[in-house]
Amino acid sequence: MTIKWDALLQVFGATLLVTLLVVTLFVLGIRALSSDKKGPAVASFAGCVAVVLYGLSLIIL
Repeated sequence: MTIKWDALLQVFGATLLVTLLVVTLFVLGIRALSSDKKGPAVASFAGCVAVVLYGLSLIIL
């Protein structure tokens, strides 16, 4: 049994980038809500939902 280190590093990098993206979108949504800007908040949370649903579709399908 061999470990494909390149593939493991690619998965780690993709996971790190997507995690940073979701956290950033969520924080921007919280900040927009705290300053009573509903439009950007909804867009940020919609982006979070889209990324999560895409990840779930990759796992399920």
